[in-house]
Amino acid sequence: PIATLERSAFGYLLGGGQVLALDGLDKLLEEWRNGCEHIVVAPAPTATQERFTACNATTVHGSARRSKRSVRENWWIASYSALHTAGEGISADTPGEDTFRETAAATSATSLEIRVPAGPSNGLLHKFPRGAEVGNFLHSLLQWAAAQGFKHLADTPDLIRKAVAGRCKLRRWEAWIEPLTAWLTYFLSTPLQVPAGADAPSAAFALAELQNCVPEMEFWLAAHQVNVEKIDALICRHTLGDAARPRLAVGQLNGMLKGFIDLVVEHEGRYFVVDYKSNWLGPDDGAYTLDAMAREVLERRYELQYVLYLLALHRLLKLRLPDYDYERHVGGALYLFLRGSHAPSQGLHVERPPRELIESLDALFAQPTQKEFA
Repeated sequence: PIATLERSAFGYLLGGGQVLALDGLDKLLEEWRNGCEHIVVAPAPTATQERFTACNATTVHGSARRSKRSVRENWWIASYSALHTAGEGISADTPGEDTFRETAAATSATSLEIRVPAGPSNGLLHKFPRGAEVGNFLHSLLQWAAAQGFKHLADTPDLIRKAVAGRCKLRRWEAWIEPLTAWLTYFLSTPLQVPAGADAPSAAFALAELQNCVPEMEFWLAAHQVNVEKIDALICRHTLGDAARPRLAVGQLNGMLKGFIDLVVEHEGRYFVVDYKSNWLGPDDGAYTLDAMAREVLERRYELQYVLYLLALHRLLKLRLPDYDYERHVGGALYLFLRGSHAPSQGLHVERPPRELIESLDALFAQPTQKEFA
């Protein structure tokens, strides 16, 4: 007997959810048995100290079975960073970790000095400290801005200053509160001038004007024995005029390719992937020319990163848009070098790889292994 027996599975079987009287269980059990010869309704035996012994309890031990194949498959989760550094290391689990790894790699040969220079005079970031921690700081500030809503922040500058002040005081960077506040306000409100491409029209939009954007979009792409050399050859041939760049190490991707896109935006029916770069290219606006940014992209293999981002976007839009067309719906990659936002170039590196590249990579990643047909 237990309280609220009717609420148990067995009680519901007997009474259909009705309250059960314990003194009427014998009758209910007989009705439920319905004359079945394989079921016996009997009173419980009297409790004793005797221990239960199962019939035929003899156990026969044999040798352990041995696997005829290797249990461990050469399968892993890769990322842009793993490809770039020729490793099969564990991918980042969060956008913050992903950003920190990337900025750490980009500043490995740069001073990690984070002392604030005396007397910053304006909102430019040329004198702002360098290093992975600082890059992560700027990324997290922009992630916060996206979560709050770019337009909302542009309309309430006091909220920007409060957030910047709180973050700076934690690091004893009080001297940078006003410059960073001015920079972020400018950065959100100033239209980005996206030049026309071979088959794409020009565009101009500020982050604060966007109606549709998704920050920190995570993606996973299945990879079945994908040859890294083929990926590298395709990307080198179709991006940045086939310019020379460090080659990827020989290897294969087998498992999943994972990543986080800083921002995906839609403007007038076209979709862009946006990535924030805190790289220091020089002491003033003149250092952030189109050529200088292209050289940095090549050296750091950022074009590999944004091609993979565009491949993920391409697959998503194919699923979501009934009339999807790459030429019409994909605007390309916008890489924002934050320290050059006041330069004539706006610190903006733009490229939209050709359809041929994206579709070739799509087919390469979609190719199954031979054993799937076995």
